[in-house]
Amino acid sequence: FGGHIGYSVAPSERRKGYATQMLAAVLPECAKLGLGRVLITCVQGNEGSKRTILHNGGVFESAVYEPEKKRFLERYWIDLSG
Repeated sequence: FGGHIGYSVAPSERRKGYATQMLAAVLPECAKLGLGRVLITCVQGNEGSKRTILHNGGVFESAVYEPEKKRFLERYWIDLSG
């Protein structure tokens, strides 16, 4: 469910672009590891995380139900081959 990359920003520092910058910084490292694309997920309704993923080229694939935590996760792929 979790994907290849996770990130977190302290509540007091949110909405300042840090997550977008963190994700952008790690994508070249993923490419160096030979990954052609990466999966990133976020809890459905988490608009900040969704925007972070979309700003970094994420393409929505699907929403899946996570039964242990009783929530939906949105799945996005970022292509690193370009």
